[in-house]
Amino acid sequence: MAVIDMEAPDEEPKRPAPLAGDSAAESGLRPLQRLTGDGRLARINGDTLAQTELPYHSRFAREFLRGDFNFAAAKMTVARGGKLLAIESEFRVAEAWFKKAMVWADELPKRQTVVYPEMVTLQIKHAMSGRLVRLLTIYDQLFLKTMGALLARSIGAESRQRALDAGKARIKKIAYLCIPDNDRFAPEGVLLPGSSDTY
Repeated sequence: MAVIDMEAPDEEPKRPAPLAGDSAAESGLRPLQRLTGDGRLARINGDTLAQTELPYHSRFAREFLRGDFNFAAAKMTVARGGKLLAIESEFRVAEAWFKKAMVWADELPKRQTVVYPEMVTLQIKHAMSGRLVRLLTIYDQLFLKTMGALLARSIGAESRQRALDAGKARIKKIAYLCIPDNDRFAPEGVLLPGSSDTY
């Protein structure tokens, strides 16, 4: 049986917690709509203008698609220079990890189960957002395969959760790299330290 690295990636930047309704009113700041809204992505004229219907089964996929996908896709579309290199590099790491994880999951004895997916329509305006959709699809396949293995008792719940958590962390790290602006990255793709980091 192949062995995969179940460790989460090092040092994920932290996104600031949103202010509660009362706190936001007291601060005088307008609530941030851009992190979850479709408006930012809709205003961007991307390299491609494709749409896809994505079926998904896992809670993580649902939450990521509702909360992070459009923001990350919009930021990928306007990424340049070192930021583009950093995101590209993280995609390669994640894709390599998922390739090993799927080999591992394919070798596990499984029980077949019928799970009906939910569907969502996504706008694909850049090749990288297409790659992000592909990673979410592979994560969902890992979710289903390890569920079948759990039912067949070929893996334990903790092993399955470690694999899924590591997959989530790989995808989230890509989304976190989308948050800082282009000028926060060195030309070689390294995130530069800032005086007021909140990521």
